[in-house]
Amino acid sequence: MGVTPPAQTPTVLPTGNLGVVMGSVDENGNVTLTPLQGGAGDVAPGIDGQIYGTQNVNVRVYAAAATVTTVGTKKTWTMKFGVRNFLSFPIGSNQAGPVPTDTTGVFLAVISGPTVTQTSGTCSPPCAMQVATFDGTGTFTAPNQPYVHWTERLSAKQVVASTDTVSQRRTIAFTSPLQVTNFTFFLIVGADWPAPNQTVWSLFYNAPTDSAADQHAKPLWRTGSMSPFGEASEVWSQAAGVDSLEVTNAKDYYLFRRDSLAPATPAYIEARVAKLASNQGTARPETVFGFLDGTRMAAIGITNADVGFVQYAFLGGGFHIPQAQFISGVSQFAVSASTAHTYLLRKFGTDSVVLLVDGTRRLKAKYSQLPKGAQIATFTTGPAEFFGDGSVSGNANSAWSFVTYGIGASQP
Repeated sequence: MGVTPPAQTPTVLPTGNLGVVMGSVDENGNVTLTPLQGGAGDVAPGIDGQIYGTQNVNVRVYAAAATVTTVGTKKTWTMKFGVRNFLSFPIGSNQAGPVPTDTTGVFLAVISGPTVTQTSGTCSPPCAMQVATFDGTGTFTAPNQPYVHWTERLSAKQVVASTDTVSQRRTIAFTSPLQVTNFTFFLIVGADWPAPNQTVWSLFYNAPTDSAADQHAKPLWRTGSMSPFGEASEVWSQAAGVDSLEVTNAKDYYLFRRDSLAPATPAYIEARVAKLASNQGTARPETVFGFLDGTRMAAIGITNADVGFVQYAFLGGGFHIPQAQFISGVSQFAVSASTAHTYLLRKFGTDSVVLLVDGTRRLKAKYSQLPKGAQIATFTTGPAEFFGDGSVSGNANSAWSFVTYGIGASQP
């Protein structure tokens, strides 16, 4: 006969009318997924979008029976999960058109548990379980919650499951002592909705946990290059907690996304970065980040000693190399760029842009003073968010700790 442990309360459950899916697993590995409470909300500062999970109302989370394996004194419960959209509009992007230019995808996060509900005997020490296999961790209802992620956008609910359903299942595995026979856990879905169902969208790339932005971040960034000499290199350091762009010999390296951004829409992009170099490459504003809204480019460039708003132009002398240059008529702010600083660029629709350095406002420009698009960058022909580094006169390496941006709001 099984042993029922003392009643346990899940360590983290959201408050309010937030939809949560409860998973229950029995001794045979059978998985039952039921709604715990209903509604929808938006409570995630890092991984944004609507956070919800009213089972069989606005979403269906499904899983086959767990595969249970035993090694020594440990059990591993492996489950394959899927998600189907039950809403009348697509999820996983801020764009509603038939073919989005980019997606933020769908997250399925374990927000509480696993919690042991029954055992075959007494555990010594007391029974404890962990989430062992997942894609990453993020903030949904609390920091460092494990999740799995699908890159795709799911269409509005179809009569028969098809494009409204993820193309393949993702794996979540739990580990437990041998004595555990039954347990529960709690899931929540995170996915961007298009306007007017959602009005503010944000994305967070964190180098210490996400590795290289174009390799393991959720969602991924794409790489781009403007230099005729090709693309430089990217090196991630877990120990240093940074993603370094190592640029030499007039090469460059940019990372970008294409989430929709209109000129009248407020937005922000924030980055923590140090500009590292060994020669005169630091004298040019080649370390850059910003966005294009389809009409103008709001971008910040950093030299070894200054930061300011930039535009792109081809380097003279027939080199045909795109070069970031400070915008004329707008002042710069002095910084010691070899030390990491947090730069926050705020866009107030078509009125103005403001730069904060380490939390203090330092620069402002009128929207009309911004360049009309990059006009050079192959990755910025339409709305885009980007960061990166170029090199014309020498090494212009940079080390990025995080990059986050929001659309629909002018500050985090």
